[in-house]
Amino acid sequence: MGNQPELADLARRLGEQLADQNITTIFGGSDSGLMGVVADAALSRGGRVIGVYPKNTFSRDVRHQGSIELQMVSSMHERKSVMFELADAAVALPGGLGTLDEVVELLLWTQLGIHQLPLVLLDVNNFWNKFVDFLDEAISSELLNGDCHKNLRRVTDPATVTEVLEQLVTSHQ
Repeated sequence: MGNQPELADLARRLGEQLADQNITTIFGGSDSGLMGVVADAALSRGGRVIGVYPKNTFSRDVRHQGSIELQMVSSMHERKSVMFELADAAVALPGGLGTLDEVVELLLWTQLGIHQLPLVLLDVNNFWNKFVDFLDEAISSELLNGDCHKNLRRVTDPATVTEVLEQLVTSHQ
């Protein structure tokens, strides 16, 4: 959950917003962390939630126990692949290495032309600034293609996430 109490509130508001807008929440299937909060909040509003959970990956079973649609996969890589296939877009909250891995892979797959999934970084306290600065620096150094983050947007309020997602998804259809 991190040490910033507003992150859990941000996650809760995102889950509620997704459910209220009838947007299916697709996540890694865990009951822990901020995505567990998103899933719980979406479920509390009657939202559809799909969890993609890698069996035998974690040292303890942290599968979400709510009434989600659970898809079991064999690895973390397969989990990302299935989540990306199911999704029309992605939202990333502040997070750790797993979040960073998923965000980077989404951007890489966009650059490689594997998909064109829009990505919204839900930012709080400028959490994503250094990451976006890194992308900009890599682009200006010509180490990255200039449109590697063409499908990337940053927002600070969950209430605007669905609006931005709708614009991005519509522009990619």
